[in-house]
Amino acid sequence: MSETDVVGDLMARPRVTITISEEVHEVLTSWAEKEERPLANLVAFIVTKAVKEYEQESSSPAKGKGG
Repeated sequence: MSETDVVGDLMARPRVTITISEEVHEVLTSWAEKEERPLANLVAFIVTKAVKEYEQESSSPAKGKGG
């Protein structure tokens, strides 16, 4: 993969800025270090997983709700 491809790939992805507590930051930093990955990569993984779970829950029939 050329340097141009790498830069193009990075520019194609939207970015989001968040504010988290110091405690959450410390936990995430420790987690990322244990997995030997950048903090931003870990957070992207967690958010992607949460979105997939949300989509699955949203598309499945409601459980336990009478109608």
